[in-house]
Amino acid sequence: MNIVAITPNTPAAALGIQVGDELLSINDRKISDEIDYEFYSADESLHIQLKRSGIDFSVDINKGLDEELGIVINPMSIRACANNCVFCFAHQNPPGVREALNFKDGDFRFSFLHGHYITMTNMGPKQLERVVEQQLSPLYISVHVTDADLRRKMLLYGKDDNVLDKLQFLTENNIELHTQIVLCPGWNDGEILLKTLRDLTQFAPRVKSVSIVPVGITKYREDLPTLTSYTKETAQEFIAWFQSYEAEFSVAEIDRFVYLSDEFFILAEAAIPGNDYYGEFSMVENGVGQCRDFFNRFHASKQMLPSTLMKPTRLVFATGTLGLPFLSDTIGETLGGINNLDYELVAIRNEWLGADLVTVTGLVSARDAITQLKAVERADAIYLSYRMFSEEGITLDDHTREYIENKLGIPVYIHHEDFLEILSPWV
Repeated sequence: MNIVAITPNTPAAALGIQVGDELLSINDRKISDEIDYEFYSADESLHIQLKRSGIDFSVDINKGLDEELGIVINPMSIRACANNCVFCFAHQNPPGVREALNFKDGDFRFSFLHGHYITMTNMGPKQLERVVEQQLSPLYISVHVTDADLRRKMLLYGKDDNVLDKLQFLTENNIELHTQIVLCPGWNDGEILLKTLRDLTQFAPRVKSVSIVPVGITKYREDLPTLTSYTKETAQEFIAWFQSYEAEFSVAEIDRFVYLSDEFFILAEAAIPGNDYYGEFSMVENGVGQCRDFFNRFHASKQMLPSTLMKPTRLVFATGTLGLPFLSDTIGETLGGINNLDYELVAIRNEWLGADLVTVTGLVSARDAITQLKAVERADAIYLSYRMFSEEGITLDDHTREYIENKLGIPVYIHHEDFLEILSPWV
């Protein structure tokens, strides 16, 4: 691994290790990425092998147990998924989508570091042993189905990847796992889903959770297996069916083992479950408990919201069509009671991906937001959810907040669902 920086006033700097040197091993363990480096450099006594200008050399370092060694290596590249899952979103993206969304992530290291869900099909014994040795826990695993024949058909991997054996190895070695099932009507639901859940339950409590999320489909599914989206009626039927079996998947050591994502309840026009359903809200970023979490945070802040704004102000909040009724019910009465505040919730139809298919806020494109927000009445500012943007501030169709603002000619802000923060500049 190439060394790209040396932190000043560290053991590495004192021993003359330089930018451009190649880090080969620490204590005779090969360094292949940042996780290896962090794990093996944590010891107090280090024998470090390096290469400079084609010549191997080594240094020995004694440091404090919590002292930083001071080497910065080049970032690791992400490994691609080995599957062609029938429901993979990367296969149904339109032209113009931001480049990263066409890449299928299958890297266990990023699962550990960032909570990415992976299938483990490309993980062999060496990768599994490394996870155990370095205790890369928890991992986030997309299981989808455990039946071997259907698994080959759905993941299009071509062979049995022995997922249950991998789960057993990891859990027996104290690796905690959060798992996910993308539910496709007519494929992995019904009795097949029950088998999958029963198979996963045997690994609890090391398997900490199972999140069930509905399949996402866009209008760009060309030459792909036929899939069906959930509707209000089928979501209602699934929730009722699942609740009749729910008690079977109770685990004594865990508050709740199997979670249904918010989308099922919203599609079914059913009440969002209470706090006891979500426990510690550990799956919020996977769409499980987002609504209840927002509801809790908004209501906790209600008494601190201003009773009046400095001057008459009109604010527009954009959302996906799915979330509009929930947002309206949650914030409407409170915001409506603030003096000098005129607000509007605008549901953006996802014409780009398929308005009747894709309804979540996180998949709203800049082009749809611009086209539809141009129709709003006068506004002092427009607020877009952070869920529309990547960590780098880029929309699904590769545009920035500034681009949207320039097109609309109105100040545009990205909000993080904190109305104290949203309203404070207007007080």
